[in-house]
Amino acid sequence: MSGFESQPIRCKKSTRRISLQAPGHSKSLAFIRATVADLACQVGFPEDEVAKIEMAVDEACSNVLEHAYAPDKPWYSHRDPELRLEVFTEGGQLIIEIQDHGAQFDFTKYQPPPLEEGIRKLQRGGFGLAIIRKFMDEVQYTSSASAGNTLRLVKYLKNS
Repeated sequence: MSGFESQPIRCKKSTRRISLQAPGHSKSLAFIRATVADLACQVGFPEDEVAKIEMAVDEACSNVLEHAYAPDKPWYSHRDPELRLEVFTEGGQLIIEIQDHGAQFDFTKYQPPPLEEGIRKLQRGGFGLAIIRKFMDEVQYTSSASAGNTLRLVKYLKNS
């Protein structure tokens, strides 16, 4: 195993933008959640919406760690697994771009199980994308060999 777990989290912050680079390890998730939630609070999202944004980002990053960087998947092994996030505001929107260089995912064909049915059956797992789509206003996924994978999450700041 390489020494990616000991790499530091790098974070650049300004009033309305965060650039974050973290090791692709579950130990990074708490810092990522807190950082994104902090910016969402600063730009005026109410507490319940901040919790939804935080959960969507955690699900997205957890999916990258579990699936894109899974040991049995072909991914860009010439580098240590890492998560890169760009979090910023633009025109009344909070935009979160999560980038990785793991295995690609066929976003257009994946149909998550219905949440209500899964809850009724006490099913474990498989709901991350359904949660992300429910809690965010826009969800887009792109992938290329040179740039890797990018999941773009958008949440609109509604005026009360």
